[in-house]
Amino acid sequence: MALLSRPLKTFLTTAAVVLTGLAAAPMARAQQFDQQPIDPNLAVAIASPVRNGAFYSLMILTQVPNQRQCWQEQGQAGGPVTVDPLLLNFDFTGACDRSTDGNGYSVRINGQDLRVHYRLEVSARQNDLVLFARPTRDRSAPPIEIGRTNGRTDGFLKIQLNPGWQMTRRTYNGQPVGHIYLTHDAPLDVRLAAGAAPPLSQTPNTPPAARPTTPPMTSPPPPPSSTVATGNYFRVVVPITGPNTLQQVRAVEPEAFRTNAEGQEVVQVGVFRDRQRADEVYNALVAASLPAKILGASAPAVASTPTLPPIPQGSVVVVIDPGHGGRDPGAVGIGGLQEKQINTAISNRVQQQLAAAGITVLMTRSSDVFVDLDARAQYANRAGASVFVSIHANAISMSRPEVNGLETYYFSSGERLARSIHASVLGNTDMRDRGVRTARFYVLRYTTMPSVLVETGFVTGSQDAARFRDPAAVNRIADGIARGILNYLGR
Repeated sequence: MALLSRPLKTFLTTAAVVLTGLAAAPMARAQQFDQQPIDPNLAVAIASPVRNGAFYSLMILTQVPNQRQCWQEQGQAGGPVTVDPLLLNFDFTGACDRSTDGNGYSVRINGQDLRVHYRLEVSARQNDLVLFARPTRDRSAPPIEIGRTNGRTDGFLKIQLNPGWQMTRRTYNGQPVGHIYLTHDAPLDVRLAAGAAPPLSQTPNTPPAARPTTPPMTSPPPPPSSTVATGNYFRVVVPITGPNTLQQVRAVEPEAFRTNAEGQEVVQVGVFRDRQRADEVYNALVAASLPAKILGASAPAVASTPTLPPIPQGSVVVVIDPGHGGRDPGAVGIGGLQEKQINTAISNRVQQQLAAAGITVLMTRSSDVFVDLDARAQYANRAGASVFVSIHANAISMSRPEVNGLETYYFSSGERLARSIHASVLGNTDMRDRGVRTARFYVLRYTTMPSVLVETGFVTGSQDAARFRDPAAVNRIADGIARGILNYLGR
């Protein structure tokens, strides 16, 4: 491995992983500013671990030439590069300035500062960390990928910018100021909230490398155009071809439910504004040998989109996600036991226990309404939550009442949280242990904080169904989940 050193240029900026608001001048005033390039050898963007890698924040270092070096890099081409911020070990007065909030940097595309409309966010994506510009006002707009770490390891990781992206310094009347832009000079597919400045449209001549992307899938390619109807949204469904179709689909996405589409009974998986997200869900279903389709929809099939309440500054935020709801009862088990009712009862108790411990708790639904997959994930992301916990009950064939027990799932950064919750529930109940596992569930992939999905038992299991009908037993499950979250948070 080669050890590289780079000098430093004016300041250090750090920011939280999810910035719920970036202070900014009005758009008209922003147009007075210009930019000047920063030598790429004199600047580095870093994914900085928070809480031992539970999540990451963005750090930008720049070097003043001919001053004491402020960081070292170690790694191989094509893989993750670790960064040692040497300036943390010496007095960098005169070599570095430090800014500790999002006013230190913003996104600038095609000559326009978009800090009012997009926030910078470091998100876990499979075995990678990705720097996104994520919309703050038009929630239906897609995020824009800026760079990634090309793998994960312990410590500070260099974010390697995608083609077309660079770091520039803001200038005012030709004079450089402290603010740094993550800059792309070509037009991108950027949408602003209604009433704001005109959108920056994607032009046909924009090179593909300049467009926002998501990680490629190794599973089957996107559906042919013949399977996609016109519409503003993309509805992913699986036609029901046998008695086990719903169960098979829920092994891929637990929020799936039976409904009708185009005169046919189907299992609906989700409705998405972003075609790339719909394609990924489609690919996962096809990889599981399910005959998925993507249908157009003129409006999202969402009965309720959660509204984000005011969040006290500096509070620890936990989002609890009671699965299913409204027209989607979830799994139906012994004696007509409905999963959505169990999920609501457990989630409400978890909320009460966490709130009593001083945690700010938000619920993706607090009543019997339907909320779609993407709305659940984006609610947690907008809240800047520290933890996301989706609560479900499991099911299998009614002919298998002997199958009972607790399962807890995570995808990427949620393993430690999953194990903490799983151990706590088992310690507080006499449930069977069916293990902690990984899964590509949508709400785990598209939330930016440590996230888990807890299957609290089987509505089709003789032992678990009896437990779900006992309020005291339900409370013991909920208390175990709450204690596991508090243990993870160090409370």
